[in-house]
Amino acid sequence: MKVDLLLYNGTILTMDERSAVGNWVAAHGGKIIAVGSGGGWKEYLGSSREAVDLKGKTVLPGFYDSHVNLVQTGLNYLGLNLSDAACMDDLFAGVRHRASQLPAGQLIRGIAFDELKLREKRMPTRYELDEYAPNHPVWISRVDYHTSIVNTLALHLLNLPFNLEGIGRDERGLPNGQLTGRASAVVRSYFLGKVSDSERHEGVHKALIQAVENGITSMNAMEGGFTFHDRHAEFILENKELFPIDVTLFYQSVNVEKVISKGLPRIGGTIFLDGSFGSRTAALAEPYTDKPETNGSLYFSQEELNSFILEAHQRHLQIALHAIGSRAIEQALNAYEYAQAAVPRMDHRHRIEHFELPSEQHISRAKALGVILSVQPSYEFYWGGQGKMYETRLGSVRSARTNPLKKYCSAGITVAGGSDSDLTPMKPMLGIHSAVNHPTPEYALNVPEALRLFTINGARAVFEENLKGSIETGKTADLVILEDNPLAVDPSCIKDISVAATVKEGTLLFMK
Repeated sequence: MKVDLLLYNGTILTMDERSAVGNWVAAHGGKIIAVGSGGGWKEYLGSSREAVDLKGKTVLPGFYDSHVNLVQTGLNYLGLNLSDAACMDDLFAGVRHRASQLPAGQLIRGIAFDELKLREKRMPTRYELDEYAPNHPVWISRVDYHTSIVNTLALHLLNLPFNLEGIGRDERGLPNGQLTGRASAVVRSYFLGKVSDSERHEGVHKALIQAVENGITSMNAMEGGFTFHDRHAEFILENKELFPIDVTLFYQSVNVEKVISKGLPRIGGTIFLDGSFGSRTAALAEPYTDKPETNGSLYFSQEELNSFILEAHQRHLQIALHAIGSRAIEQALNAYEYAQAAVPRMDHRHRIEHFELPSEQHISRAKALGVILSVQPSYEFYWGGQGKMYETRLGSVRSARTNPLKKYCSAGITVAGGSDSDLTPMKPMLGIHSAVNHPTPEYALNVPEALRLFTINGARAVFEENLKGSIETGKTADLVILEDNPLAVDPSCIKDISVAATVKEGTLLFMK
């Protein structure tokens, strides 16, 4: 029998309901036609268009990344990357260098800035940025997208209302260039609206190459809305059939009619109910440890949210909401309960993105509702644990309670894994590593649980479990080949396992 692709002499972790393990898999016409153990592969060897001796390597279903800001990730490949800045002088040198490369008046867009990495542990002011780029508008986005820093020229272009929420001020009451909340959203909308589609094409192309090289064959793209730009969503809609991997769009809008008119079965993604821990805008029950005058913000009233959720729920859309702090999680669950009580729906698979600081009751209510939790384990790798950002913002007690992944899985909740790229990299192996090596040991997952986050659970999170997410006959032949078996290596080394090849619908997209 002819086949397009045969992989043999390896370890095939199928991720099916039986957790079956094989040593070969064959694909034809974009589908898996056989998978097994033993010598059954030999009957396909002579008739295979492409046969790969795995030489002991491990094959998994192609990875899902269940939360990617795809267009933003792509654009950030084109921006001034400030992730390695260790002090103010590093930041200023980067701005000055970029200004020397651009014609006067062209925007300098800084990305991935994190003031907690700086020796000074603070953000620059607009006056400081003016000194190094007096003839260019400067917009710097904090790594979490929830804070923007601009210089005076950019501030003049924006013409923000004086009393707009989120404008930071100096001792004279004048804007200091540091913007959060709605003010930051206005900044982002303004400057992202100036981006050309050619820039989007260039950036997204780079981002998808990175995704493929990290074993991703399916992703959920969170595009449009409050902190990004609707043109991003439209761009994905217009181009997704041209992409090398499957990109499922979550249109971040509260306009139900608009989303339905585009034939989309889901709405939301990063519809912000609150902000982030890093910008101190996630809505907490108690004040921030390092800024006790605030406990974050809610961006909707409960009545506003209930109205939107009920409308989308009645129209049979799948809904996804961003909720990080406990007050936002409470609000999201309230709204889902309100809609489900009014119009009961089986298997709606509504989602909460992040769900970082829930109570025990929140976890129980999420399970009862059938809500899917879309989590980002790599947050804990970068910001969890002693002396890191979560502890700085939340204190030692609360930071030891963030992202209790084991509790979610033990409760029987479907948990899907993502990166929230480019907050953290599109590297599922890092996400799996982070889930297994959670800094709070009782919240750590075992390796099979962590693998499910980025395979079969990712498929379930978008109603694709009958098509993808496991290696079974009849399913799409989306596969990733790993150099080592994550079930066999020391758990502390999972992140070091490299991707040897990525297969989409039986075709090798990437091979080392």
